[in-house]
Amino acid sequence: MYLGVLAVSPGFQDRGIGRELLAAAEEYASKHNCNRMMMTVISIRHELVDWYKRRGYRENGEVNPFPDDKVNRPKQPLELLVLEKEIDN
Repeated sequence: MYLGVLAVSPGFQDRGIGRELLAAAEEYASKHNCNRMMMTVISIRHELVDWYKRRGYRENGEVNPFPDDKVNRPKQPLELLVLEKEIDN
């Protein structure tokens, strides 16, 4: 299962909301017989990559280009790391 766009407003961070959302997504995946959760994270967001790693996610070695939508162009080159975690069924 692919998890995309998990976000918590900065004013509500550090309250466990992200952990609860992630746990709910993993529970949903498990109930639907998915044995792996995948996501992409912007590579320069080291604190976010580390947050997911503390919750059992690992880089799988795949790196994708950041989408170029011609409107919101990043000010620096960006890449998306693919993270994944095995989910218990």
